[in-house]
Amino acid sequence: MADKLDDTTSIGEHLFFSKQPIFSKNPKVWGYELIYRDSPWLLAGGNTGAGIPSRAAQLSKRMAANAYALNLRGRVGAAKLMVPFSETSLMEKAPAGLPASHTVIELKESPSVGPEVLAAVDALRDDGYLLALDDFEGLPGCEAQLERADILRIDVRDKRPVRILESMNKVEAGKALLVAKGVDSIELHKLARALGFKLFQGAYYKKAEVRPDRSLTASEASRLELFRTIAGRPDFPKLAQSIAMDASISYRLLVFLNSAYFSFPVEITSIQHAVVLLGWEQIKNWLRVAILTDLAPSEKSHELVRIAAQRARFFELAASRSGYPADFQDSLFLLGLFSLLDALLDMPMTEVVKVLPINDDIKAGLLREKNVFAVWLELAKAIEETQWDRVDKVVKLLRMESTVIANAYYDSHVLTNSFFEMSQ
Repeated sequence: MADKLDDTTSIGEHLFFSKQPIFSKNPKVWGYELIYRDSPWLLAGGNTGAGIPSRAAQLSKRMAANAYALNLRGRVGAAKLMVPFSETSLMEKAPAGLPASHTVIELKESPSVGPEVLAAVDALRDDGYLLALDDFEGLPGCEAQLERADILRIDVRDKRPVRILESMNKVEAGKALLVAKGVDSIELHKLARALGFKLFQGAYYKKAEVRPDRSLTASEASRLELFRTIAGRPDFPKLAQSIAMDASISYRLLVFLNSAYFSFPVEITSIQHAVVLLGWEQIKNWLRVAILTDLAPSEKSHELVRIAAQRARFFELAASRSGYPADFQDSLFLLGLFSLLDALLDMPMTEVVKVLPINDDIKAGLLREKNVFAVWLELAKAIEETQWDRVDKVVKLLRMESTVIANAYYDSHVLTNSFFEMSQ
């Protein structure tokens, strides 16, 4: 389906990226880490040697990456954007292309960091940038880096609590903000909270904390039934009646449709009015996203819905640009949109699929049974978790072009964030 897009695709050409959320305890998004597929060349100088891009080519790519990051910067609201930089790029003042007020410079802890790099860091911090020290362990010879760090990221994967505490205890109380990195399970999240971390990064928020006595509430069931109502060409009086009990659904959509993003010459006053101007196929999926947003329990992170919506858009755009038929695009949209419902509702996916208005093939994909839909979900997971080798394998398995996938992922990010920014 054709959506209005900013002219940013050329920046993202051939670029894969992942924007990974960092949560506070509430659980609100504190910020994001922006990770590029080719970050050693995009944000770093690299070493010299056979097959390595020329200095001019490296600089060109870093400039493109900064423009890319700057464009994404405008899509994350008030949240911080943490961006990894190499020692070489710091000395070349590469972060200067990003706004200091919201940018966190990420540097790996290393005894090899020299005085020139520290001087560059000092200059950037004087300009208002924050410094995050990645993979912090308190290594000998890294005291100068620790002295300058505003944020310390400690990897908690595969570490005993006593080992994690050893790293934490090397930091003066209140000196720096501590981020638990690699929090990939609910159990690790609970441990990190107990140890005293304030910020958390990892896939734990995508996991369902299944409660044996959990069942759908009447409100949740009615919202899920709305997906069935709009599955085909709807009866608009019936649709209007269906959403009358959930006015926030239509409100979210109408605010978005009346935003500058669409710039309609007249105010959109109803879903049916929007359909007249845009057509049902274009409205239908935005309405689906609005319903999912309204379905989310208040105690769940808003990020969970945003990622599900982005997966849906990503799958749809990639399939559309690869020539897949409209019905397959629609199936992929539903696949992405429902892919995190187990975590959203804290129910096993085996139970969730029983009440979804989707065919058996999509249900099998959601249950990670071996079919093409499961492969698409694997692609989204690989990108989100920066498993770039796995991305290559899945793209090849799907017989698709990497450039198409990369651009579709970027554009889905722009479209989805625009919806959530305008409709909040």
